[in-house]
Amino acid sequence: VCMIDLLGRTGHLDEAEGLIMNMPFGHFAVTWMSLLGACRIHGDVERGACAAEHILELEPKNAAPFVLL
Repeated sequence: VCMIDLLGRTGHLDEAEGLIMNMPFGHFAVTWMSLLGACRIHGDVERGACAAEHILELEPKNAAPFVLL
């Protein structure tokens, strides 16, 4: 999660998303949340919507994606 946050904050959203997609131990909502926050900062609406969908699939009762979008 720290690496995803670091990549996201520096604007390397492609690399951050690639790291999430290639995680050998599965996807967690917190990793997608980190990417969603970075997308919000850098204005990547399309990737942010995709991250929000992943969060809602993993945690359907989590309202945070709606707040960040």
